Amino acid sequence: LSAEPYRGTLFADQPVMFVSPASRPPTASLCGLVHLCGVGVSQVPRQASIIIGPYSGKKKATVKYLSEKWI
Repeated sequence: LSAEPYRGTLFADQPVMFVSPASRPPTASLCGLVHLCGVGVSQVPRQASIIIGPYSGKKKATVKYLSEKWI
């Protein structure tokens, strides 16, 4: 057994994600789940390549915008 927290690999090959504050389920829950699946979570959208949940900012062609249901 390991004393380190569990970190899966389901999304390990995905880029950094940002979870919208307007997301449902709550942002903290989704961030925790995404992190457990092996992905880095950014606190700011400009550092992410994938944005999860509602986003009203300027959209960039290089970023993927996905529903919370994707998770």
